[in-house]
Amino acid sequence: MRKRIFLLAVTLLLCTALPSYAAGPETAAATKNTGSPYYVMVNRRAAAVTVYGLDDAGFYSIPVRAMVCSTGRAGFDTPPGAFTVSNRAAWMYMVDGSYGQYATRFNGAILFHSVCYNRRDPSTLMTYEYNMLGGYASRGCVRLQTADAKWVFDNLPAGTKVVVYDADSPGPLGKPDTLVTRISDTQNNGWDPTDPRPENPWRSVLGDKAGTSSAYLGMPFKDVRAVDPFYSQVLAVYRAGLMAGTDGTHFSPQKYLTYAQAQILARNVGNKVHSAANTDTSQPSFPGSTLALPLPEGAAPQDPVPRSVFALYLWAAKNQTPSGPADPYDCTGSGAIKTDLATLLAGLPVSAPLTRAEAAAMLSGSAAL
Repeated sequence: MRKRIFLLAVTLLLCTALPSYAAGPETAAATKNTGSPYYVMVNRRAAAVTVYGLDDAGFYSIPVRAMVCSTGRAGFDTPPGAFTVSNRAAWMYMVDGSYGQYATRFNGAILFHSVCYNRRDPSTLMTYEYNMLGGYASRGCVRLQTADAKWVFDNLPAGTKVVVYDADSPGPLGKPDTLVTRISDTQNNGWDPTDPRPENPWRSVLGDKAGTSSAYLGMPFKDVRAVDPFYSQVLAVYRAGLMAGTDGTHFSPQKYLTYAQAQILARNVGNKVHSAANTDTSQPSFPGSTLALPLPEGAAPQDPVPRSVFALYLWAAKNQTPSGPADPYDCTGSGAIKTDLATLLAGLPVSAPLTRAEAAAMLSGSAAL
């Protein structure tokens, strides 16, 4: 009887639509291979730079890297439009008498480069300019943290296309903060925290983080494009370490998830949820490996898992307790549990096999993220 009540509740819940997270028009997905491995979008309003790579079809639809930047302040606006990377220099003398590291030209006098220095010396950073990253601050160039300027210098060949535009959304990867949010007067040592040189004194403050970028990195998958409606969900579960690719460069979003894979994912969710919730360090969280996730009668581990069964697995994993397993057929539980289950099942037919993209969508709504 409880099982029939539960399945009826599941059927009613399927009328709710699953939220969509489509990428905005700021992506480069409509642009065909121009001969460079990358295509760059500079968002002046959001103060973010997003670099796109090629998908399997040869379009720039794969977000690779997002970096915080500063563009031109009032009276020195960074010109909008489409441009092309040309030459570069490790140090560049600027029109205001300062110096920039890792300068890469893309529009006449407009370049990507580091925050400025008083001299051609990495220990003479204009710290107040570093603290202005993320807004309008330059005389027209696109300023970056030193590690990001070096990445651009090292990776964007001549001929790479650069588009400068305005949009409210920073892009599909978001906008990272600087490695150090604000360098105080007492912290000021004249160096950019991201400068990779071994003598950077920030190494004694930040340890291994010193000399690295705070950029948001994309996924290595060439079959998950920024314009795909499931992009943000796949990105979320990838960043959370819940799902990986089917190989080094593919996620296979339309491939069906098997029972065996569904069980592994559910147990991983259980471990993450209960480890985060366990505030009593004297009591260990339940090990996900002990969670009973039986196969339906007649099912084999390598068969495609139905969406309804994966939802049950997730429900059991999230509501498991150290004293025993949850009863997935208990519809008399708290409203919070029933609401949570509704979120997992919203808009998904009960009997259809589950694709990996749909699994990512269900996981991205779980408390494990």
